[in-house]
Amino acid sequence: MGFEMNAMRHATGRASAQSGPSVPEPGEAAIDFTRLFIAEVFTPLFHTRIYAGLPGAVRLRYNQLHALYFNEQIAFFEQGILSPFLLALLRRSPPVDLEKGLRVFFAEEQRHTAQFRELNLRCAPELYEGGERYFVSAPRALDAAISAAAAQPFLFPLLIWLTLLQEERSLYWSRGCLEHASELEPHFVATHRAHLADEIGHVRWDEDLLDWLWPRVGPAMRRLHAWLLRWMLGEYFLLPKRSSRRVIRQLVAEYPFLDRQPLDREMDGLKSNPAFLATLYSREVTPRAYARFAQHPEFAVLADILPALDRIYAAGFPS
Repeated sequence: MGFEMNAMRHATGRASAQSGPSVPEPGEAAIDFTRLFIAEVFTPLFHTRIYAGLPGAVRLRYNQLHALYFNEQIAFFEQGILSPFLLALLRRSPPVDLEKGLRVFFAEEQRHTAQFRELNLRCAPELYEGGERYFVSAPRALDAAISAAAAQPFLFPLLIWLTLLQEERSLYWSRGCLEHASELEPHFVATHRAHLADEIGHVRWDEDLLDWLWPRVGPAMRRLHAWLLRWMLGEYFLLPKRSSRRVIRQLVAEYPFLDRQPLDREMDGLKSNPAFLATLYSREVTPRAYARFAQHPEFAVLADILPALDRIYAAGFPS
């Protein structure tokens, strides 16, 4: 019980100052706003025809704003879905070895969230002094519904599939940012390096959770959860929609000479852009998830939204 009470204080941002993110020491290097914050290939506009024609300062600022949004997205997923999901699992007496891993998993997610939020606040206090989310926005009813679902892991085991996809994508993106480290802002490089070190273990625990949870789900419920996962990916995770458009709105607010309509049209076209889609949930980005999907015919419903999954299913299922 003591662990859960302390964990919930962390998850809701009420932890003590000693357990919170570190305060930069005097003399610590300032954020370098002359550099990219994230590898360009991971930003939607980079894959559009209009991007190369934008002024360099606009491309740089777009990259920085999108990186802030990406940090928000990670923190939102970790606190809105993953943390309550892990806490609920710990209350269900998982196998001893898995329980130990889940406690470490949870603690590391709290550290990640603190790091990403602290970095965003340092980079854009004018955006984050009023709260931890500026680009990621959801109605209160939806936030409440997500939290309620995350607190019922045996009723909503699809969330561990979503977690595996998100953790693998985050792992791939962190590796990609480290490959471009010489081009990127050092604080962001350091944050991705720390994140990468933990995410490798998280993917393993995700798979352990699937081995524990998914066999308990009956065939009809498996099909239902596969459809729910398909809907969630398409509505909130696959293509740039609400939050990514808020990044565009902020960019236009900072550079009023920009015409927002062409930018929005280019974003709309990304749904048929193979290079962009390959950076999301392709077989290269999320190999463990694809390997797992291939073992379960119920996930054939994802074949039209996940690249290459249709070819995997065409090859048949293991007996």
